[in-house]
Amino acid sequence: MMNPTRLAHLKFVLLAVAMIVLWHLAASSLPSEEEQALAERVRAAQKHVAAWRTANGTNATHEHDPGGCGLIGVEWSALTTTLGSLEAKRTACDPLWAIRFHRWYEKAGLVAGDTVAIYSSASFPGLLLSAVAAAEAYGLEPLLVVSLGASSWGANRLDLPWPVLGLELRRAGFLATRADYYTLGGGSETGGGMAPETVEDLRSAARAAGVPLLRAVTLEEVIIQKTELLERRGARLLISIGGSQANLGNDPEILGLSPGFHVPGERSPAGDGVIGAALSDGIPVVHVLNVRELAARSGIAFDPRVQAKAPLRVKPVWALLALSLFFGVLLTHRRWRLV
Repeated sequence: MMNPTRLAHLKFVLLAVAMIVLWHLAASSLPSEEEQALAERVRAAQKHVAAWRTANGTNATHEHDPGGCGLIGVEWSALTTTLGSLEAKRTACDPLWAIRFHRWYEKAGLVAGDTVAIYSSASFPGLLLSAVAAAEAYGLEPLLVVSLGASSWGANRLDLPWPVLGLELRRAGFLATRADYYTLGGGSETGGGMAPETVEDLRSAARAAGVPLLRAVTLEEVIIQKTELLERRGARLLISIGGSQANLGNDPEILGLSPGFHVPGERSPAGDGVIGAALSDGIPVVHVLNVRELAARSGIAFDPRVQAKAPLRVKPVWALLALSLFFGVLLTHRRWRLV
């Protein structure tokens, strides 16, 4: 039988080892220098857009954009497709999303030169900026298709739709990627529900940005074209941001698809849109919707003031495990056995 003193010493050695392991696991969720530089670059891009918009009198008020991200729109406009949450749009501007996208690219096993498809609505310009910036930093080839309709507080100003914002980000050197295609967004992603003059404004903005519009009359045609693009470009991963109708499809089961990373073969309700087609074709998908839930799972604060150097939160499970171990040893240890 082991000497009680040695047993106590062994207990504390094992506790120390366990605490070191838990510390390492917790620290692994903190940004690397490369990731921190990426987040700071995204923040610099936001500050540039905010200053540019302030100079031309189009920036959001401090009340609506206290973090000064420059990517908050208006509550309603002729370009607005659906109601949206201002808090979610502010959360989408957190530069930490760039790190989250970077890690999704790692999780998918991508390497420099691979093609990542980023199919986004203009409802979340903050997420769109982060996804593209992370792809460029990773050395990926983005296949970028943006739906120009936007929900409340997104890129929904008629004088500042995504083509204008994207063009400025490229002109200032913060992004190198020009979209491959735009869709009009709205009903069927073909401009349904938009006034003719709004559609013409979007067409003009697309022409000025040098980006063609997908030519389609029905939702099914948009789904087919987007899906064929994935195959033609050899996309290794699909990032779906927002609620673009072609991405989701018409099947209500897509509403049951949880936000986050999905792999082919899992039993998830993928719907009959591009997301479902991608998974059926063996392409992993990151479903970026329901920002509140996704932020909680990613360790990103909901509706914060944007910070340039804010770390990702350490997952509370590691802290709880460490505390449980510590107090478990404390409660079972009898001090007089050490003498």
